[in-house]
Amino acid sequence: MKLRTLATTIIALAAMPALALASSGADESRELGKVAKRLESRYQGEVVAIARDASEDERPHYHVDMSFGAAGMARLGVDASTLELDTRELPHASPGGASLADAVALVAAHVPGEIIVAAVDAAPGIAPHYEIDVRLPDRAVAQLRVDATTRGISWRTPHVVAP
Repeated sequence: MKLRTLATTIIALAAMPALALASSGADESRELGKVAKRLESRYQGEVVAIARDASEDERPHYHVDMSFGAAGMARLGVDASTLELDTRELPHASPGGASLADAVALVAAHVPGEIIVAAVDAAPGIAPHYEIDVRLPDRAVAQLRVDATTRGISWRTPHVVAP
């Protein structure tokens, strides 16, 4: 009888890590679902892919692909604690200036293709702006610049990189 009790206890203890992993996977799915809903309401797009990146060498964040309908896709980095886009605000943008999300939405609405890179450029001595690369339908990459203050879209050099 004691051997049977011991065997049952060992089996139960051996199964506990598997049960913990299963529940943590379900918890992570619920967490990602909640994050996706908040991002969709905040940035007016549809989250089509999301993954949490908890690398030891950087702050926890999400990698998010958002669709803006016919306007296109954006690949974004999102801070895990605040749900703000990484480097979303420019350090010296004027009040009411465009955020990175605004710039991505603006380009997605005006340029056909998939947004593959969106980054802040706020080097001292130049007007704050965003650099956004769009993979065009012909597979070439358009290199654009969005002024953070005026929200104007212009070309960077070179304008288009061949596929």
